[in-house]
Amino acid sequence: MGRQETYRKVRAPLKRAGLEVLEGGVPDAVLPVSVMSATVSCTHEETGRRDAFVGFDDPHLIEHANRGWYELATSFGLFDVSREFLLALPAYRHNPRVDLEQPSVWRRVRLLDAWDVMGAACSIRRGRSVLGHDECLLGSRSGRPEFAMLSLDSTVSVVGTTWQDGIGSLAVPNPGDTEPVRRLIDWEANGADVSRDRRARAVAWLQRDEPAPVDRA
Repeated sequence: MGRQETYRKVRAPLKRAGLEVLEGGVPDAVLPVSVMSATVSCTHEETGRRDAFVGFDDPHLIEHANRGWYELATSFGLFDVSREFLLALPAYRHNPRVDLEQPSVWRRVRLLDAWDVMGAACSIRRGRSVLGHDECLLGSRSGRPEFAMLSLDSTVSVVGTTWQDGIGSLAVPNPGDTEPVRRLIDWEANGADVSRDRRARAVAWLQRDEPAPVDRA
């Protein structure tokens, strides 16, 4: 996809929904986007996870889901001082058939003053899945979120999820230190059937705090 088409189909509609995609700026050794699904298995008692849930019977579903998402994002510290954070977006924006190994990558984004994450952002059409179903960038349609967000320093994760009886967001502090996420990272770093790129991202995360080797030449 060329730059103009990417802007027309991805960046422009996301900006209209209040999420401005920025060029570059993704930190090195960031928590891999591929392990974000494990945060759903984190518990409140062990990790400090907190949820904002809205039932499908709520007549103001999207409004209240947006409010819950923003309250979690601000109280946990998802945004930096410029309201920037990382958002998982499809690696191949409008061709879900291309790559099942790396379906999403982190992009740096800024939250604008007027935004609608649970409604307009979740309704931006991506294309058709390998099963022939319509897919959107941040979910399946308006009011049906499936997205992952991460603070720039990887200390806060917020994901949007559609449940059987409603939708909502959940926030987890220090997700990389939780048992479900760490178990998945370890598997990606050492698993026999993991792609080279996926393994490299997991290893980079695990080695992020190791001191650099000393050059004794």
